[in-house]
Amino acid sequence: MFASKIATKELDKRIAAFRERAERGIDKKECIGAVSEIFGDVYSFPTELTRYGAGGTFYRARAIPDDDHIIPLRTMMQIGDAWEPPSRVVTTPGRLNAENQSILYCAEEPQVAIDEARARGNRRTAIIVYRSVRPLLIASIGDYENSGLPKDPRTKLFFSFLNHEFSKVISPGREARYTITRTIAETFFNYPEQDAWRYRSVQSNKKFNVAFLPGKQRTCLTLTGVMICRTTPGPKRSLLVDCVVSFDEISGEARYHALGSEMQRKIFPSIRN
Repeated sequence: MFASKIATKELDKRIAAFRERAERGIDKKECIGAVSEIFGDVYSFPTELTRYGAGGTFYRARAIPDDDHIIPLRTMMQIGDAWEPPSRVVTTPGRLNAENQSILYCAEEPQVAIDEARARGNRRTAIIVYRSVRPLLIASIGDYENSGLPKDPRTKLFFSFLNHEFSKVISPGREARYTITRTIAETFFNYPEQDAWRYRSVQSNKKFNVAFLPGKQRTCLTLTGVMICRTTPGPKRSLLVDCVVSFDEISGEARYHALGSEMQRKIFPSIRN
């Protein structure tokens, strides 16, 4: 790995200048050059690919509107409702997706998925559960402290810069700011055979999200099912499962199952009635 010989104070200045520039607006081409300029053109950006074994569990949450209470719920009527949204409805950029580009954003824990979906204010939430069917290669953009990357000051500063950018709260109407995180991921954390990115959660900053590269989710994940849950207030924030959902193999229509039913025990055996 080639190291940058630029002084730390100078790097801090360059990072501050980059963020000022970003606030004024920056496109993908400019962003690549601007990020490279911060650390110098002889700096080799350190990255790490992590191999996840098959059988891993990932979660996505969808808030259920309070007026959606008749089974089948409008929020979860067919199998497409349990995967990433159609590209046509993605009208604004996201942290890792462009406008009209749909990717599957997941969390490693159900409670983090609820936070990411901003679903705490809803009475009920759909917790969608996926399972990996093969080993995964995931590029870690965060969690530097627990990585196998060098612990020198330059690498630490580089990942501190990344953590700031990927955990930055973007207000509605300023989604163009996501150009930075999307460009960094696609340019510096994009490898052959890679399946996903792992980055720090904005809503739960000690936890992590996993976003699958476009088209990868259907090749490496299987949909286990959906839990229709109520969240309880308080520090424990436990989940109360009302029912579970599977999908017809032919029509893709949602099938709702009561707790204690044979299908519930089959798809979510850990739930105890």
